[in-house]
Amino acid sequence: MPARRRRRVIGVVPRLGRTVRAVGRWTVRHPWLFLFVGAWLAGMWMLWGYVQRADTFRIAEVVLPADSSVRLRQPLIGDNLLTLDLRALADELKRQQPWLKDVRVVRRLPNVLEIEPIPRSPVAQVRIGRWYPVDEDGFILPEGRLEAAEELIRLVGLERGRATLSVGQESDDARLQLALRVLASLRESPPLISRRLTEVNVSDPQQIRFLIDGGATEVRCGSEAELDVHLERLRAALQAVARHPFDVGYIDVRFQEPVIHPRT
Repeated sequence: MPARRRRRVIGVVPRLGRTVRAVGRWTVRHPWLFLFVGAWLAGMWMLWGYVQRADTFRIAEVVLPADSSVRLRQPLIGDNLLTLDLRALADELKRQQPWLKDVRVVRRLPNVLEIEPIPRSPVAQVRIGRWYPVDEDGFILPEGRLEAAEELIRLVGLERGRATLSVGQESDDARLQLALRVLASLRESPPLISRRLTEVNVSDPQQIRFLIDGGATEVRCGSEAELDVHLERLRAALQAVARHPFDVGYIDVRFQEPVIHPRT
């Protein structure tokens, strides 16, 4: 060890010893602080022991929505409300119905446990033999129907990834996730707020298309990376159509000057 480093290490030892002696002298002169801390810890320990045994905090009622199919596997009446592991119970209940977004378990002091299943909210629908609702995370809800629901936007062009789309599961299929991102952007776009969006087509990720006005007008865009610029062009195109109304078949915003084609 170099001499300079050895002297530095040796010098630390006396300073550490002086610090320990100073703390010891301060402790002897102020014993009340340690007595207070010890008494406080003992009091908290006794209080926690009382809480665990007190009848006041034993569960007397479990509140579940009347229409919920979630069921407790074991009765909780009589268990201590404060020592119950809420997260473990919520996870157990969610495993019963994976299509729930979450299950919220809340303590209502002194003795009520409230369970609130949180359903997933569909934002669109996809076709896997039948039409199934899908939420913003890509979870495909097990509520299929033969005909597409009018109130839900259709996501089409997912055929290549169909093998990875499973009902009752969250899908990370690239084509589905692209469609959901595009849908979120369209819903936030000012020129489309007052328009009825009915379909998003991602069959070609480089040429995204969607239908507005109940499917009467098709909008042709480029890739997802170009979407913001193309939506700005769409705003100008829709303003031009509003000034000179006519039936529009499609609007192609892939060009600097959007192409507006009348319906034939």
